[in-house]
Amino acid sequence: MNRSLKEPCVPVSSQPSFLRLLIGTCICGNNINRPIYDSSPSNLSKHLATCAVKIEKQTKDQGLTAVGVSGTGDVDAQEVPQLCAVWCAEAARPFSALGERAHKGIMHPMVVRNLPTRKAVSNDIGRLYTAIQEDLIKSLKDHKGAMYLGLDAWQSPNGFDVLGTVLYRLVEGDGIAVHLEAMPLDFVQLQKSHTGYYLAKTVRAIVEKFGIKDKICGIVTDNASNNGTMIETIKSYCWPRFQGETQWIRCFAHILNLIAQVILRPFGSHKKKQTVASAEDYSDKGEDYDDPDEDIQLMHEDTSDVANEDLVDNEDVTPADALAADLINDDEIELKDDDVHELSEEEDNDCYTSISCKATLAKFRAISRKLNKSPNSKARFVELCQDHKCLTPHNVQRDVRTRWNSTLIQLTGILRCSAAILEWQRDKRHGPAREHHINQDNLELAKDLVEVLQPFYKITLQVSTRGAARISDIVVFIDQITGHLSSAISERQDEYPPALRNACCAGLQLTNKYYTLTDCSPLYRVAMVLHPLFKDEYFKLAKWKPEWINEAIRLTREMWESHYKPSPPQLTTSQPPNPRPSQPKTCVLVGLAGASEARGTTSPTDPLQVWLAGGLALTEDGRPVNPLKWWMRQHSRRATPNGTRCAELSREALEEQ
Repeated sequence: MNRSLKEPCVPVSSQPSFLRLLIGTCICGNNINRPIYDSSPSNLSKHLATCAVKIEKQTKDQGLTAVGVSGTGDVDAQEVPQLCAVWCAEAARPFSALGERAHKGIMHPMVVRNLPTRKAVSNDIGRLYTAIQEDLIKSLKDHKGAMYLGLDAWQSPNGFDVLGTVLYRLVEGDGIAVHLEAMPLDFVQLQKSHTGYYLAKTVRAIVEKFGIKDKICGIVTDNASNNGTMIETIKSYCWPRFQGETQWIRCFAHILNLIAQVILRPFGSHKKKQTVASAEDYSDKGEDYDDPDEDIQLMHEDTSDVANEDLVDNEDVTPADALAADLINDDEIELKDDDVHELSEEEDNDCYTSISCKATLAKFRAISRKLNKSPNSKARFVELCQDHKCLTPHNVQRDVRTRWNSTLIQLTGILRCSAAILEWQRDKRHGPAREHHINQDNLELAKDLVEVLQPFYKITLQVSTRGAARISDIVVFIDQITGHLSSAISERQDEYPPALRNACCAGLQLTNKYYTLTDCSPLYRVAMVLHPLFKDEYFKLAKWKPEWINEAIRLTREMWESHYKPSPPQLTTSQPPNPRPSQPKTCVLVGLAGASEARGTTSPTDPLQVWLAGGLALTEDGRPVNPLKWWMRQHSRRATPNGTRCAELSREALEEQ
C-alpha cells in the first residue's frame, strides 16, 4: 500500500459495476479516481508528482545519500596493516587495543577480517620508519641553517637501555612564518656499558646515517660525567661546525632541578632509595663511572624501616618516575665543605632549625596521606575549607620524591588550607594523629620555603614550554636566581632563620658553579649580543666587567667573520682605473685621513658596530620581542648581503636548545 494514499473505497452507485470508480484519498485530501476495470496507476502517479504535501515530506526526510554522503567506501585489504601501524604509532597506543571487542565493533568489516597481530604491528612500524628515512635524509640535506642534537639515555620499563636523539632546527613556512621544530631523530638500544666513548660512537653512527655532521652546531645533554667524555670523543671526529666543549649546552631544566634539590636536601624532604646496579654496569672501571648520574640503574624498593614512610607516601610512583629519581645524582648536588662559605650557626631559639624542618615536612606528608587515604576525613576537610572560605582546590597534593616541584605544590596547599587544617586536626575521629599536628612555626617554614622555591617553579615552567626556551635567556635566568638567593642570604636575615639561609647559600654556590660553565661556550654570550632587546646593554645593566663585555663582543665578531661575513666583491674590469689627478692635502685633509685610519675598525659600515649602536627592540605594548621572529622579519626586509648573513647568524645563535 502506498504510504501517500489512504484506504481506497468504491462508493455506492446505480451504474453498472464495470463503470464504477475506485476512489482513493491522498494525504493531501484530494480524491484520486480510477475505473475498476483499469489496473493502471497512471492517475495516482500524476498526482503524486505534483502533490505539495508529498514533496514537503520528502524534503524533511532526506537521508545521507540525498545530500551526497555515501558509505565508507571500499577498504583495500593490503592497506589495513599500514593503517593499523600508523594508528598505533601516532598516539603511542598499545598494540593490544586493536583487538579489543568494543574497538572491533566500530571498525570497517574489511579491517576486522584483516586485523594484524600485535607482533605484526610492531614489525610494520619498524618497516614504515625505514621506508621514510630516504625522504627524511633528503629533507635534512636541503635544510639551510644550524642543527642541534638533544641526547638522553634511559631504561625503558621492560628493561632495555635506550639512547634517544632529538633534532632541533628552525623551519620556515610560508612568507616569514617560522617555527622551532624538535623532531625525534632516532632511538637506539644500547648494548654495552654507557661509557662516554661508546655513547660517542653511537651518536656518530646516527649523525652519519642521516648525513648531518656538517650542520651540527651544538649538543644538548645533562651534566653526567660520561657526557663530558662523549663530547671530547665527538670532537676528535672533526665535524666542521662542532668544536667540542664550546658547543656543549647543558640542559638548564636539569640544572634548575639540581639547585632546588640542594636547597631542599638539608630539610630531608625525602631519602634516597638504595639502588642496585647490574654486574655489566660496573664491568668497566674507567673514569666514566665516577658519577652515579652517568648510568642507568635498576630500581629496587628499599624495605628498611627508615624508608618505609617515603615508600608509603609514594605508592603511585611509576617505574619511569623511579628512574628519573635515580638520575638525580647525590654526588652532583652535594657541595664540599670548602665550597660553602659564611654559614650561620643555628640556635635553639630559632623559629625552626634543620632538624625541626625535617619533622615539619614529615607532618605535611602525613596530612596529605591522611586526606588521600580516608574519604571520610577528606569530606570533613572539604566542609571545613568551605566554612573558612579557603581558596580552591580544597586538597593538599602528595609530595612525590621524583619531582621537587611537588614539594612546592604541597607547601602551597598547606598554606592555602591552613585555617581548615588547624581546625580539622583537632577532630579525633577524622583528623591526623597527634604527633602530626602542625602549629604556626610549621606554617612559617612553609611560607618561607614557598617564597624561596617560587622563582624556580616559574622558570621551570618557562623552560619546559615547547618553543619558549632559548639559549639567550639562560644567563638572565641564572642572574635572577643569583639575585634571589643572595637577597635571601644577606638582606633577609631578620626574616629567615639560619637553617634556611644556609640552604640558600648551598644553592647559590651550586648556581655559581654552573654560571661559570657558561663561560666554556661562546653560544650563550653571542646569543645575548644578538638579542634585539639585550645587545651589550644587558651586560652593562648587570654590571659586568668591561673586559667581560668586550670578550662577548669579540666572540660574536669571531663567529660572524668565520662563518657568515660575505666575501669582498671581486674586480671584473680588465683595464686599470683611470688615475685621478692628485690634490694637495691641506692640514684638515691630513687630519681627516688620520682619523679615518684610526676609526677603521669602528666604521659605521661595520655590521656589528651598527647593530650595537642601534636601539633596543620592544613590542608595541612594551613587552620583550621574540628574537627569532624579529630576526626573520629583518631577513625578509633586507636584501643586502650583510643583512641576510647577520640574520642567519642570529637565527643559529638564538635557536631553541
